[in-house]
Amino acid sequence: MRLEELKAGLPVRITTGIHAGKKGTVLSVGTFEGGPKRIGALVDLGQSLLIIVEPEGIEKDASPA
Repeated sequence: MRLEELKAGLPVRITTGIHAGKKGTVLSVGTFEGGPKRIGALVDLGQSLLIIVEPEGIEKDASPA
């Protein structure tokens, strides 16, 4: 996805990296401190972790909730 398409509340599926295939909800979009990748989306995967993902590693989740 493009960064401009990401909005808080958007259901997404991760397409790259260790979390590929997992679904979650975008909590925030922007620049985050503390990691090697600084611009992306903060995604709640419904687990005990939040991840920051670059826009290219996310697609909109079209499946029913």
